[in-house]
Amino acid sequence: MPYLDVPEARLWVEDSGGDGPPLVLLHALAGNSTCWAEQRPLFEAAGHRVITYDMRGFGRTRSAPEHRAAGSMTADLEALVDALGLSRFSLVGTARGAVCATEYALDNPTRLAALVVSTSYCGLVDPASVRFRAQYVDPDLPRLPTEEKELGRTYRAAHPEGVRRFLAMTRGSDSRDYGSYQSVREPLTLTRLARLPSVPVLVLAGDEDRYAPPPVMKRVADHLPNAEFQLMPHTGHSAYWEQPQEWNRRVRNFLSHHA
Repeated sequence: MPYLDVPEARLWVEDSGGDGPPLVLLHALAGNSTCWAEQRPLFEAAGHRVITYDMRGFGRTRSAPEHRAAGSMTADLEALVDALGLSRFSLVGTARGAVCATEYALDNPTRLAALVVSTSYCGLVDPASVRFRAQYVDPDLPRLPTEEKELGRTYRAAHPEGVRRFLAMTRGSDSRDYGSYQSVREPLTLTRLARLPSVPVLVLAGDEDRYAPPPVMKRVADHLPNAEFQLMPHTGHSAYWEQPQEWNRRVRNFLSHHA
């Protein structure tokens, strides 16, 4: 590549190539595709064709400022998959990236070998889900410093340099302009989740996650027809960053049975 033109945008794409089982990784609102630095080498070494890209408003991707149509993140992923000729692949999303991944799975289930939903409540907006999550989430959470929202207390205490690198990685993204507009075509609800066919799903939660606390994540898993729930200890909202070796191990083990 490294750029792929889609309607109203140029996506920055990194594709390792090769004939291995394709694996697409979707980043969160906090950051861009460089967040996968600890994942790309391992999964490439495991034989996967690893594909990452910057979503609209993030990293090196360029999009028309006026283009904020709902569903464009999912449409961009569909355009990317078609351009790369991926007939079947595994999809991993963390946080808001998992919202896009989940909608893609709902709309294109036959294309997926496996789906990983990492530390994400999938943006559920049905009233019951909103009420349930409100029991566990601090209403002042959006006003906290980025590191307190995105990283668990254990990691922050033990890895000050890692916190600095994380904050540097998140700078320069226009998530306030793009994130709330460009995720889904239609609202995600428990009813929609329950319609997902037999795609194997790994739901990964962190016990220190303030955005998607374990009870909320478990409820998501319980409403997905073919989901496995796992809880990572001493881990916050950015599990892939805070405990990359353990996160990689769990995801790799799951994919080894399904990809």
